[in-house]
Amino acid sequence: MNIVTGVGGYVSASVAERLLEAEGADRLVVASRDQKVLDAWRDRGVDARYADYNDKASLVDAFRGGERLFLVSAMEAGPSRQRQHRNAVEAAVEAGVQHIVYTSFIGTERPEVNSVEVADHKFTEGLIQASGLRWNMLRNNQYADAMAENQAAIAITSGQSIGNTGEGLVGFVARSDVAAVAAAIMLGAGEPDTGYDVTGPELLSYRQVGEIIAELSGAPITIVDLSDDEMYAMWDALGVPRDATGDFSKSPVPWASDGMVTFGQMIRAGHLARLTDVVERFTGSKPRALRDLMLERRDGWPPAPAGAGAGAQGADVA
Repeated sequence: MNIVTGVGGYVSASVAERLLEAEGADRLVVASRDQKVLDAWRDRGVDARYADYNDKASLVDAFRGGERLFLVSAMEAGPSRQRQHRNAVEAAVEAGVQHIVYTSFIGTERPEVNSVEVADHKFTEGLIQASGLRWNMLRNNQYADAMAENQAAIAITSGQSIGNTGEGLVGFVARSDVAAVAAAIMLGAGEPDTGYDVTGPELLSYRQVGEIIAELSGAPITIVDLSDDEMYAMWDALGVPRDATGDFSKSPVPWASDGMVTFGQMIRAGHLARLTDVVERFTGSKPRALRDLMLERRDGWPPAPAGAGAGAQGADVA
């Protein structure tokens, strides 16, 4: 029996869909804390169970009878996420799960790679490896979808693409490709007790991402590369707390600045400049390019500011 957590989110829902198509409802359990999501899966004949990472007992109940568990990482970085992941791993052991497939992040196995986000994944990988269960880590590069959606919308409406990444390169990977690899591993592909770096087909800098957004949108976009201190000052001025335990009541984003700034440092240091053949090896298809994803999502972008047009398709550099 395969169990997929977090099916209210895109990646887990896509994994579950692929498993349902491959093996049918009798071999699938989905888990979520969202009752509407659970009801929708039940309507399709799938065993859908309530599970909350903050409630270990609910996880034990949800995981019972499962052989392979797709464990999607929780959203909130820092101590809260580490506590939630400990609950999930301990619950998997208690419930008799045999194999965990975990959505980690690229570079987690390397001691020289550090950031707030990576610290959580290192912690969780350690729990899984010490659990006695078989495992696979999907060490995903940064999602291309975040660039094709959030980054594009912010750059077009603000006229700026701001970061502290320098000329660091990233092997942006589409969420759909991550889900396809995850489903293949859940179905038995790959080697146990192995981590896989899941990446897109090319390396791009944030500068190049901004240039593609400007080209495809027709919006004038200034690419601004800030120092770490300047990034902190910008987030401080917007009311964003430094760490995950801070006050988010006035923050325009749900992420702490420590996480965002140290993530930029990782990119600048070259830790995300990795490409692999994992997507093609496990799925038989080449990974999706960021430009193609942007062309697909472009209809959902905000309009370019008035006065911008074909002559304003470049990206200035500040």
